Amino acid sequence: MKFFTVSSLVLFILFIGGCSSQDTSQDDFNIVLITIDALRADHLSCYGYERKTTPNIDRIAEQGILFKNVIAPSSWTVPSMASLFTSVYPSNHRVTESIFYKPAEEKHILSKELTTLTEILKANGYTTFGVSSNVNLDEKRGFKRGFDYFKHLKKLSIAPLVNKSVCLWEDEIKNSNKFFLWVHYIDPHFPYYAKNPWIEQYTTKELILKLNSQKKLSLKKLMPALKQNPRLLASLIAHYDSEINFVDNHIGELIQRFELSKNTFIIITADHGEEFLEHDHLAHGHNLYKETIHIPLIAKLPYNTKKEMVERHVNLVDIMPSILQILNIKQPEQTLGKSFWPKEKLLKTNTFDYSYSELDLENSLKSIITPKWKYIYDYVDKTEYLYHIKSDSCEQNNLVDTKTAQLDKLREHLFQWVSASKQYPKKIRPVQISPEEKEKLKELGYIQ
Repeated sequence: MKFFTVSSLVLFILFIGGCSSQDTSQDDFNIVLITIDALRADHLSCYGYERKTTPNIDRIAEQGILFKNVIAPSSWTVPSMASLFTSVYPSNHRVTESIFYKPAEEKHILSKELTTLTEILKANGYTTFGVSSNVNLDEKRGFKRGFDYFKHLKKLSIAPLVNKSVCLWEDEIKNSNKFFLWVHYIDPHFPYYAKNPWIEQYTTKELILKLNSQKKLSLKKLMPALKQNPRLLASLIAHYDSEINFVDNHIGELIQRFELSKNTFIIITADHGEEFLEHDHLAHGHNLYKETIHIPLIAKLPYNTKKEMVERHVNLVDIMPSILQILNIKQPEQTLGKSFWPKEKLLKTNTFDYSYSELDLENSLKSIITPKWKYIYDYVDKTEYLYHIKSDSCEQNNLVDTKTAQLDKLREHLFQWVSASKQYPKKIRPVQISPEEKEKLKELGYIQ
């Protein structure tokens, strides 16, 4: 099935704003979705970070569209990725538990009433490939659905092993009429290992050794030392940054090996961010503050050579409808996200859609975000948080006692959204955790 005529593709690329003199006669293109675990937006050099952490991603951004204000639907992996692949929020799909969260024997999986992006692309002629390096993103939870080729790496798998798994399918990928490839890298996730040569530029050998001596400590036990020693915290961040360099290096290798810049729509994003004591926590999954839900998103269309910067707020749930609109494929009725396109819509800053994020593990938190305001409601202890994010981007000054009119407006809108949300049927299945999975969870700091 063909989605574009030659003329419509040319007009579309002109519409997006980046047509070059290269041949645009191809009427179908490949799609590569790269998701990077625990990658906060403000630690990428293309987002203005002081360290040159992402030179390969930067090159993609130079020829694509960089979205400056992207919100993750949750502050940890499973609900965010389920939302990306279905374009509904966590409270809709309700896949909100990890395999390490009690009771470990029963877990929600994606409802059959929800169609995934991969299933839609497969039904429309794409050969589909997926590599997951996160223990939670497995076939047991429904993340294999729609993939012709799927590899779930159960051991702690760094970027070279992820790339190796993709390369095992090199012939199948290159011989496909058109393909969809999803690659999930986990390297920036805790524990952060010192990656050379970048770590040598970012911190001292003394601090590297000191952190290495405490590597087996849980984040909770490590926190007091980091609070007392700012240099040690800075070194931990340096380790995290070197992990970003490491994964960026392997993304560059993958793109070069498969020549993905030629006829491929490349999307690079993350499942959530990462916290370094900005709100008295480490890692993620504890709250819905900026550092844990503000993520990167870069989209590069085939033959696009002009860089665009988009201020408009978007959400991971918007990725699926954006891909389907480009391909002229009908959106499933479940879709809650909105397409990025057309370009004129992207560049408008005087209009916005509310963006939502949720956390339903130990704490039931929900947030609503506008270009100026952010409201968080804690359903457990009934507390509220209101931030004017235009003037308080780090979300440190809670205005609940002074901006009551704005508070009432956002609270009412959030509660209406929650009450109107469709919940898809619960499907619970027994989940057995293998010794390999338990070991990986220990390495990631989830269990002792």
